[in-house]
Amino acid sequence: MDLRNKNIVLIIKAPVLGGAERQAIGFAKYAKQELNCNVSFIATHSGEMSTEFKNFLNEIELDEVSYYGKFILKIDNKFSIKNLKDILKTVQYLIKMIYHVRKKKPYMLVPFLNPPSKLAVLIYKFTGAKYTFWHQLGLDFFTKDLLEKYAIRKTPLFIANADNGLDLITNDYNVPHSKLFCLPQYISIDKQVLNKITLKNEFKIDQKDIVIGMISHYRKEKLHQLLLEVFNKLSTKYNNIHLVLLGDKKSGLETEFNFNLLKDQIKTLDVNSKVSLLSDVPVKKVLNMLDIAVLVSTLEGTPNVVLEYMLYGLPVVSTNHSGCNKLLIDKEMLIANNSKELYSKLEHLITNKAERERIGSNNKMEINEYSKESYFKKFTAIFNSLD
Repeated sequence: MDLRNKNIVLIIKAPVLGGAERQAIGFAKYAKQELNCNVSFIATHSGEMSTEFKNFLNEIELDEVSYYGKFILKIDNKFSIKNLKDILKTVQYLIKMIYHVRKKKPYMLVPFLNPPSKLAVLIYKFTGAKYTFWHQLGLDFFTKDLLEKYAIRKTPLFIANADNGLDLITNDYNVPHSKLFCLPQYISIDKQVLNKITLKNEFKIDQKDIVIGMISHYRKEKLHQLLLEVFNKLSTKYNNIHLVLLGDKKSGLETEFNFNLLKDQIKTLDVNSKVSLLSDVPVKKVLNMLDIAVLVSTLEGTPNVVLEYMLYGLPVVSTNHSGCNKLLIDKEMLIANNSKELYSKLEHLITNKAERERIGSNNKMEINEYSKESYFKKFTAIFNSLD
């Protein structure tokens, strides 16, 4: 397989900058600028574009993400009027998507997350595309409806960004081992050094404060409340710390609800002056402000944000997921999701600048293993092994 000078269609759920979407932007940028590909985006679940996604799109001189209406790909294995209606809507949706994607004359469909993967597998042969795959990013759920079961059987190959993503597939479906590949993702952004003093002034953070932060969608599997509770306890002992939380709150009712819940909790704890709860702020601004980076969550593959923390040379405290374990050299910073361990690791870094610098330096050196060049070389090799 040779991707040079080809038409590539990237399929995402929504044009907001979560981890999967940042991977999509990184893929598009490399394919366009280094491989001279013609790249286009399709969103399956929403056409509403966040400001940050728009800015990233402008960087690669693209100005559009196509959205063709409500996603419906579901067929249950029981007879009902609702199921008959769903079947009709599903067929109409597939025909519509085939029509629109075919006009782009794609060589490859590249999906990000499971619903786009399901769509890509079902339509790619009818669009003229030669290649697609099931892209298991993080620990996305399976619906297990009849159409998904069919799509799984028809999928040429599965690429997961962490071993536990492959486990999730094989736990739910009997997939031949020869179709399964693990390919950790790449660092999807370029490092941009901004003035930390200016940024702290912008976000009303005291210049003397050590800034702890977590960049993650406001979803239930991301344990913002655990971090906030631990930070509140630490702030009673250390008056020189500040917490920054950044995530998208516009990708659904869940994220908006969790954002408002955190907002209320911050008010109840009376830590408004010590916590910045942010949304629709450039990731690079927050990365430049942080002294200590955190990711606590119940589910992860290979987290995009941990790669970004590493790029900026930050010490990282993370839940001990297999993808995080593979990325981070300093295993003592990997924790179970409990307040005692999180408190202990954060206190250790707050009180020890030399440790922050040592661990951050290790992370910065390790990030070189996760370049786009390395990823695309391995990505192409996977497809060549099947041709």
